[in-house]
Amino acid sequence: MLQRKGHSSKQDNLAVTAVALQDHILHDLQLRNLSIADPSKTKAQQRDTRSKSLKRNTKAVVDTGLKTTVQGPKVEDPEKEYVLDPKPPPLTLAQKLGLFEPPPLPLSSEEWEKVKQRSITQGDSTQPCPICKEEFELRPQVLLSCSHVFHRACLQAFEKFANKKTCPLCRKNQYQTRVIHDGARLFKVKCATRIQASWRGHVVRKWYRDLRRTVPPTDAKLRRKFFEGKQFSIIEAHTEGTDFAQRKEPAEPRLPPQLRPHALWGSRRV
Repeated sequence: MLQRKGHSSKQDNLAVTAVALQDHILHDLQLRNLSIADPSKTKAQQRDTRSKSLKRNTKAVVDTGLKTTVQGPKVEDPEKEYVLDPKPPPLTLAQKLGLFEPPPLPLSSEEWEKVKQRSITQGDSTQPCPICKEEFELRPQVLLSCSHVFHRACLQAFEKFANKKTCPLCRKNQYQTRVIHDGARLFKVKCATRIQASWRGHVVRKWYRDLRRTVPPTDAKLRRKFFEGKQFSIIEAHTEGTDFAQRKEPAEPRLPPQLRPHALWGSRRV
């Protein structure tokens, strides 16, 4: 009897271990949609939960007759950093039994600062995205708990096609993500530097042209050429002015050839 009980307990332990391993593999590979549950039932359950949550969130409104002040939408900081997955996934049966290590706890703000400082020292935000090989510019950027930085859209596409939550560089599993704006900040600084440099160059070039036009050089040949150009510009301006004045002078009226003899005869008669 004791041998049978021990044999049955071992079989039960093996069955529980097998189920736990299978459940952990399904959770690890994110294959929950491949369960044998009827999808129509799951959709109905989702509708029931939605309706319950809506009923739970409804509140009675009492009309007091007083004018209520309508508050406008709150303007959030566009450069605010936040964690995308603050809640860790629930433990699987294998993790509860100690067959696999449980996922790490959510990082605190101090730990995120350390991860960000490590990424800054590595210069990840100054380099292109490792997935698409393009600059971060103003597109959303995410920082992983392993201190690697990617475009948010690129990381989502990688997770979708890989069907696994693994860092594309160091292959760390179950990483945590945080939205940052270091790449956008560096891109703005770079654009402002380019605009300032182009404007300063324009101002200096304009000042130098005015200087060359007004101040004669010290070299004899260049000085002679400078005054020749000055004299030529004065003569050209004078000729243009005389031509314009001649065009503006009224021309003498001339009679047609049929009336010319009569005009001469009339002048002689007088």
